[in-house]
Amino acid sequence: MISFEEFTLLFDSIRGEPEFEILFRDTKKEYMIIKFDDHVSFQKCGAYDGSGEYNYASLQELYQTITVDGICLKDSWNTIETIIADSAFDLSIPGELASFRARWIQF
Repeated sequence: MISFEEFTLLFDSIRGEPEFEILFRDTKKEYMIIKFDDHVSFQKCGAYDGSGEYNYASLQELYQTITVDGICLKDSWNTIETIIADSAFDLSIPGELASFRARWIQF
């Protein structure tokens, strides 16, 4: 799994407003981080039990905050099973991580 430090470097260097689906082990719930120009949002996904977006000034603020369903990414990062970027790239697979970087990284 991609470390938070590596994810932060990737997150900070991409352009646009990509979405990152977060899947934790031992739960069927899905969460999402969305990068915007001026903030970051986090939400639980789902038509019937979604949470709506919670906004944070930065990825670091989100990482340290207890948020939806009592999740604190700082405490829970090692329980992430995978991160799906742009609804297509599994960042836990090196080849897909490289493909995502090639598509999104600003040069």
